[in-house]
Amino acid sequence: MNKQIKLFFDNWKSWIENEKRLAFNTSQSYCIDLKSFLNFLSNHNNFNVDLKTIINVDEDDLSGWFYERLKKGFSHRSNARALSSLKSFFTFLITKKLINSSKILRIRGPKFLESLPRPLTESQTLKLLGDIKTEKEKWIMMRNLSVLVLMWGYGLRISEVLNLKLNDTYMEDIRIIGKGGKIRVIPIATEIQTFIKKMIKECPYEFKSDDFIFLGKKGGKLKPEIIQRLVRKIRYRLVLPENTTPHSLRHTFATELLQNFVDLRSIQELLGHSSLSTTQKYTSVNKDYLRKILEKNHPSTD
Repeated sequence: MNKQIKLFFDNWKSWIENEKRLAFNTSQSYCIDLKSFLNFLSNHNNFNVDLKTIINVDEDDLSGWFYERLKKGFSHRSNARALSSLKSFFTFLITKKLINSSKILRIRGPKFLESLPRPLTESQTLKLLGDIKTEKEKWIMMRNLSVLVLMWGYGLRISEVLNLKLNDTYMEDIRIIGKGGKIRVIPIATEIQTFIKKMIKECPYEFKSDDFIFLGKKGGKLKPEIIQRLVRKIRYRLVLPENTTPHSLRHTFATELLQNFVDLRSIQELLGHSSLSTTQKYTSVNKDYLRKILEKNHPSTD
């Protein structure tokens, strides 16, 4: 870790020992957990962890780290404590005004740790998209459908979709600005490009080249909560499974690629994962799928 992060680490260690008064064994375990996570980030990103890396830590980074720990034999209970360690560190950084916020603090432990990515079935996905099409206001319907199709068909994070600007969509490809400002370019099907252009024309607001293309009803940049709330309402209305969320569409994209034998490196590139370990979590889902195929088609010994 660089000097700045080491200073944060040392100050946090002093904070949990002297201000939070954690027991000696607990504080030692927290320190081991945090060092393990920082080393994971450094090894799998191939660069020293700095403040920018810390600010951009999200669920994908945690998934990769926990997957590595599970492979090494760590229990879910151990991972639950490890998540508490990280939350303590990020709480310290926010308390001391070193960072403004962190997605880590919004993640719930046991539910998150014990489940691998759960993709939607084709039927569930089509029901979700079908309900989206019932929206009476045409440009709102086209906007919502475009957001979900980009997540489902191209594996984009919701933040990446909502950060798209008009000048990101001029060419046959779209330019995605991912975590940490990392740029990737993804080819988009002609019919999707055409649909998005029609959505922009239907929108009641004028666009400049550097304007966001997904807007709220009042003309401001569309917030993730609007799409998350919409999907939640549809889930309740259609009695879809609990894992029906915008992010599950990204899981569905990755899982479908694996089921079609696309290699992990290509999937990593498409998803914008900095670490292959984060992408590897989908292999466990795919193993279950392959096992079902074998059980269905393998000759019986009876």
